[in-house]
Amino acid sequence: MLDRAANRGMALSVEPLRVEFLSGLDEMRALRQRWETLNGTLSDHDAPFFQSWAWCLHVATVRVSRAGTRYRPLVALVWEDRELIGIWPLSLQRMSGASVARMLDDPFGQFAGVAFKTPSSLTPGVLAVIRALRSGRVCDGLLVENVIEGSGLYAALASAGAHRHFGNEAVYVDLDQCTTIESFRHDLNKKTLKNLRNLSNRLQRVLATEHLTISQRNDALGRIMTWTFDGRVEWMQSRARTSPAFREQEFRMLLDTLSSSEVSLLAFSLQGGSTMVAAQWGFTYLRKYYAYMSARNPSFDEFSPGRMHLGMVIESCLGQGLKGLELMAPPSGYKLDWTRLTKRVDRFSMPFNPRGYLAIDILANRLEPLLRRASRRLPHAIRQPLIGMINRR
Repeated sequence: MLDRAANRGMALSVEPLRVEFLSGLDEMRALRQRWETLNGTLSDHDAPFFQSWAWCLHVATVRVSRAGTRYRPLVALVWEDRELIGIWPLSLQRMSGASVARMLDDPFGQFAGVAFKTPSSLTPGVLAVIRALRSGRVCDGLLVENVIEGSGLYAALASAGAHRHFGNEAVYVDLDQCTTIESFRHDLNKKTLKNLRNLSNRLQRVLATEHLTISQRNDALGRIMTWTFDGRVEWMQSRARTSPAFREQEFRMLLDTLSSSEVSLLAFSLQGGSTMVAAQWGFTYLRKYYAYMSARNPSFDEFSPGRMHLGMVIESCLGQGLKGLELMAPPSGYKLDWTRLTKRVDRFSMPFNPRGYLAIDILANRLEPLLRRASRRLPHAIRQPLIGMINRR
């Protein structure tokens, strides 16, 4: 099933719209201008980086080179007559013996979404793609993670009868109405701000630090990306945690090769000399910063380095004229010290046949959550080495 659409276009007519599936990287490259024009309409939601052309092409390029038959891009194009009115960046991925349509960047993306010419064309277009997937026997089912509540895709999947499962809460910062950092801090907890100032002063007496903002692709950016990745792995290992992205063997390569992509990168570090205290990096797109990965030096935990550093990141983003920060899930305490704004992200599933029902509804939606809950009850001494074998460096 996975190879049916591989490296060629496949068109299926769903009146009055026509759906075409593309799997070739060259075909994706040729879509750049029209893809970005549609994504820039914000017809689905206001945080569309993970549906951008540069990000999707980069993920597809890396995964095609490494994942073998586990992964194929499946970009759904929706046409009205001769006009391209929508793009849904999907992929075909193997799950427990089934071929399942998922977001193109799953499990590395943070928000699912589609790009359509107008909000009114979104639901008919999404329904047309789902009918084409099912009637054309392209895959055994559909599984979409991180769909933003209130978005066009959320409403369309609900209209299609997809099953909804609660996911998480993603945190964001709205800077659109703020002109200065003082105006942003006006509504924050004054006691929290005072505590952070005291912690910053104490830290300076221990280690003279400076805050750096890096947007150039240079050695400093590479060091931050490497340091945060390694720090995140160590953090997960020490707490016996894992995540879908870190279980994929292509994740490290995906990040290491970002510097050669057309994705816009932005990094921040709080450091004293060569000693890193806290750092994070992410992407900028349509005047927003998407915080993708962060880490802190546990040697400085008494100073709350992650919480302290996030305030500096927000101030830097405001100074650059950005209108907001997407801090992603989960709603950690250090994020909520700086903002109370969250958006709910859920998962939707829809099996198309018995094989899809087994892989998606039985195994992914029922058995896997049970196993995760059971594993969390294991003694830390047993769970930690098991997680260490799952997470990939």
